[in-house]
Amino acid sequence: MFKEAEELFEEMRRLHLQAERHFFNLLAPSKVLPSPEGKWQPLADVYETDEAWVIKVEIAGVQKDDLSVTMNEGILTVRGVRRDEFVGKWRTYHQAEINYNEFERSFPLPEGIDEGAIKAVYKDGLLTITVKKLTSPAAEGKRVVVEIR
Repeated sequence: MFKEAEELFEEMRRLHLQAERHFFNLLAPSKVLPSPEGKWQPLADVYETDEAWVIKVEIAGVQKDDLSVTMNEGILTVRGVRRDEFVGKWRTYHQAEINYNEFERSFPLPEGIDEGAIKAVYKDGLLTITVKKLTSPAAEGKRVVVEIR
């Protein structure tokens, strides 16, 4: 019985937090939009240089172990979770703009990239992914899991 009550209160707390976030988004809409699956989508820059495509994703407060970067059939996907690490019995928000929980962003990349030469570096809240352009033809379209440094 106690565990059921605890789960009910946790669900009520989560719903209350969601309601507060929706209320504050009405007052000051966030530029970080939820996806159709309910996951939030962090802000990102995508640019091209002579040698590579670069994707920078703003994910401050996310632990490196909570991130994954994959490339599958020309689509680079960043997934992760930003955890709300509040410890305590209750809190009242006066402003709620930071998104927590799971996030996901996908970036279709053009042909001519080297899927075997993808680098991801997470530093100071920014995940920078560099995808080298091909200098010679190679096999494309396989699934690649990228190590984050």
